[in-house]
Amino acid sequence: MEKFSIAARPGRREYSQEFKAQMRAKCQEPGASIGGVAIAHGLHPNMLHRWIREARQARALSGHADAEPPAAFVPIPLTGVIPAGGSEPPVSEAVQLRLQRGELVVSLQCPLSQCGALLREILR
Repeated sequence: MEKFSIAARPGRREYSQEFKAQMRAKCQEPGASIGGVAIAHGLHPNMLHRWIREARQARALSGHADAEPPAAFVPIPLTGVIPAGGSEPPVSEAVQLRLQRGELVVSLQCPLSQCGALLREILR
């Protein structure tokens, strides 16, 4: 009877802090994407996202000057009041319709008050 040996799966790879810092720096370069950098170096993009997030959290906890401030609501002061109704365009009393089907073109102009009835008749 033959004996088969099953090779143990390799454990998780461990990356040095220097390597992680290099990968984070490459992500900051103009035109670089986290996914592109990760795939180019044989990493999963989620792992690189985690390294970036962990470094950001470590900077925030240490009170480092480069730490990003937390997102917050920023009020925007209004410099002037916009008058109500002053900037509306004048309302036209007539409606112009242009209907085209193939080479046939029909142009109509009708009063605004009769436009609904005219459209019902046309679309019937």
